[in-house]
Amino acid sequence: MSFARLTGLRLGLTRSGAIGRPHATRLATSIRFASTSGTSERPASPSLRRNGILALSLLAGAAATYYYDHYVRVSTTTTHTPGGTPVETSAHGPTFEVSIRSSRGPVKYSFRRLPERDIEAKLHSNESTAVVDRPGNPVVRWDRNWVGSNEPCEDRSAIDLVPRSQSWRDTTQRWWKWNWGGVGASAAAEASTPGSKDIMMFSVLDGHAGDATSQLLSRTLHPTLTIALAGLQAGISPTPGTSKWSQLASYLDPAQWLPGGIWTPENVSRTIQSAYLQLDENICQAPISLLPVLSSQPIKPSRPDPDSEVISASDIFTAQTEPANAGACAISAVVDAEEDGLWVALAGDCRAVAGWEGVDGKWRCDVLTEDQMGENPREVERMKGEHPRSEASSVIRNGRVQGGLQPTRAFGDAVYKWTPEQNSAMERAYAARGLKLRKERPGHLTPPYVTARPEVTYRQIHPSSGERLRFLVMATDGLWDRITSEEATLLVASYLSHPTHTDIPKVAIPNMFPLQPPLPESQRPYPVQDLPGTGDRAAGSWVYEGDENAATHLIRNSLAGGDRKLRGELLSMHGQVTRWMRDDITVTVVFFNGQERGRGATAESLE
Repeated sequence: MSFARLTGLRLGLTRSGAIGRPHATRLATSIRFASTSGTSERPASPSLRRNGILALSLLAGAAATYYYDHYVRVSTTTTHTPGGTPVETSAHGPTFEVSIRSSRGPVKYSFRRLPERDIEAKLHSNESTAVVDRPGNPVVRWDRNWVGSNEPCEDRSAIDLVPRSQSWRDTTQRWWKWNWGGVGASAAAEASTPGSKDIMMFSVLDGHAGDATSQLLSRTLHPTLTIALAGLQAGISPTPGTSKWSQLASYLDPAQWLPGGIWTPENVSRTIQSAYLQLDENICQAPISLLPVLSSQPIKPSRPDPDSEVISASDIFTAQTEPANAGACAISAVVDAEEDGLWVALAGDCRAVAGWEGVDGKWRCDVLTEDQMGENPREVERMKGEHPRSEASSVIRNGRVQGGLQPTRAFGDAVYKWTPEQNSAMERAYAARGLKLRKERPGHLTPPYVTARPEVTYRQIHPSSGERLRFLVMATDGLWDRITSEEATLLVASYLSHPTHTDIPKVAIPNMFPLQPPLPESQRPYPVQDLPGTGDRAAGSWVYEGDENAATHLIRNSLAGGDRKLRGELLSMHGQVTRWMRDDITVTVVFFNGQERGRGATAESLE
């Protein structure tokens, strides 16, 4: 049974991982939500305070509640990538051939080249953009786009705005000052423009082994983060791995209620980490919790009557297993206007890059994340340290987790997280329904081997150095497989100056838009690549074809730069060959006003 069959389900589970519908209604009205495909919003509740005290108990159930009430149809069709390697592309009139090297020798595939209008339609059909017209909010605009390779595309994204108009933190600070004779200020004096209390969330999700996990995260990750941050506002500082009683004790500590005592960069980072881990535990443990129930019910077909209104535990089990069986890397950015902070969390091999403009006019490429994958030496050492020495040669094999999964951190991928006993029980339960799970990898002795614990990076949006944060690029690895972090920075910096321009040679762009000297190679995040216009990055040119969407501009250039013939061919392919040549690409570009703190953000401030 698919997730769509669970829409409207009225169910209260007793395990951590699901809550009853009365709580769901209370939760759903506490956030201002923008859907992943548009900017429509639901009105916010007058206050987030009431959710703070309940945050710890609600956090575990947030994903399941949202999942039951709001999930839409997903597909787990997977396009598997064999060991073939593309070696050449050649054109012959209206058709062209692609030669793929395989174990049986070169194999040729022929495609019809699409007309230019259809190629452009593919580039633009999934665009979205919005101007954020909220004085005091440092975000001025965001652009988003995706171009699929898998059929269906396994990437997803989400963008949300959460007004914090009457924060619990403000209330407790004023209470503290009034009761203890501090230097207080009236509510009117402390009032600021509405946008100055906004929290904005941006996430990009890269699914693998199907799109079930990324689709679920697009609906649940931001609500889960919102509840966790509401708990922090209430004075509860969750630390990953600590008990709820310990967190409650921290809430009762008066020192935490002093101004600046609880909402700190470190505590926000820990809260984000805790939310990621709690949501992943929900995803992976939900089907395990249903195993005892299944043994007492008759086995049903894997595809029940679509007209039937009866939803059994077997149906729920099959649907809940989909996001656990698949997986997704995730990257999230949290922009806090009130605290002038930017947090970026990564679990997997997506990437975020910030573009800063210095007082001298030079640009700085600030790589905020490090790809977490089996080729990253730091990730290899981390994983070896988390398992016995006897597994040192098997934890990472051929640059992959246990020789299978490339990213070392992800949501889902439960086959790498369940115990051998749980894997066996799940495999039997699925086989009884005529279905197959991903196979447990050899040497699976001391799980988990994959974690959803993110690394979180913090930046002050308006630093004392005078640098201006102009934009943030977040993308799946489909973009970063084809351009570097520094190239993305220069492409957006130059786009701000002239979205329409003749082609610019790659060797010329660093002279036109100088970059500040990079960090020493030993300090640069993995992977360290040639700088723009040098080495392997010198050949070819960049294009500026008047795209109104900066994400489209990046995707266009990542596909082939100035080689329009190759770009057309890459977008004309279909089926398995497309996946061999390129990955799904999803990009979100967030623009900041780049002005002093507190000034209103306008579209004109981009120029």
